[in-house]
Amino acid sequence: MKVQQLHVGVGTTLGPLSIFPVWTAGAGELGISTGTHADVAVTELASGPQVPRLTVTNNGPRPALLLEGELLEGGQQHRTCARDVVLGPGETRDIDTYCVEAGRWEGTHSHRRQARRAPFNVRAELATSTADPGGADRQGRIWNRVSSFDAARGRSATSSLLEHLDRLTAEPREDRRFSADDAPAPLEGQRGVVIGLGTQPLLLEVFGTHTLFRRHYRQLVESALLDLELLPPHVMASGPMPGQRGRDFAAAVQALEFGPFDGGLPALEVRNHGALRSRNISRTAGHVATAGIAVALPRREPELAHLTGWNTKHPLMEIA
Repeated sequence: MKVQQLHVGVGTTLGPLSIFPVWTAGAGELGISTGTHADVAVTELASGPQVPRLTVTNNGPRPALLLEGELLEGGQQHRTCARDVVLGPGETRDIDTYCVEAGRWEGTHSHRRQARRAPFNVRAELATSTADPGGADRQGRIWNRVSSFDAARGRSATSSLLEHLDRLTAEPREDRRFSADDAPAPLEGQRGVVIGLGTQPLLLEVFGTHTLFRRHYRQLVESALLDLELLPPHVMASGPMPGQRGRDFAAAVQALEFGPFDGGLPALEVRNHGALRSRNISRTAGHVATAGIAVALPRREPELAHLTGWNTKHPLMEIA
């Protein structure tokens, strides 16, 4: 299984961010809900709260997609999804999470979902070392990455990533250097983006349909704006990323092979959700690290529902 043909369009700049639209071939309809349109309840475990686990239930009539880096707010502490998750209608599952609020362990049993995403600085940690999905070392590094916003923007009492996002979005428009309102609107049929930060590509994020992409695009840009607070002046003043670098990075992601959806050991990862089945995928080759989720529907070839590819040589991958 491979990424279908990617087409990268003309980029737009938002300060040091370069945003290139991406189109890809595919059937165009997966029957999946996501973002705020997905009716997914999130709670602490019934057996008692645990930092690296939460319980999610799809109360909607269609399969639901939660994304890696999606923020699950409230509960004993704010968490973020460790990887992409598909839930069938009525399905309940315990999922892997990481804490993004080191200074709190009290609160309610339930969480809320606004489909917000962690900034790239935090998500970059999720993209590295996928062989250690729940390791304490990674949780410590994520706390370090969250605390870097405390140093850059002023301390949060509980070292809360959500507090920093809330502060940023609450700032008056005239006091903000950049706003998600300044980002280019999604184009017809667009399914993803290549993001450059400074003059180098940072990631490619692509979805199986235009609708899935639209459900998460603004949240992606809003979270990226928080990353700008961490950048040194020379990066903030850098010119736009050349388009050829974005196209070259997309070509490197497209060249990856993820293996068969069924058959052999990978079949152990396949989950059934009624008519739809899903499996997580990942692959690292050279400076490209990818992770996402693929789905299979009856009488159709398996295809990607979501994939993120990271440039592991980008300086942001080292910020903590």
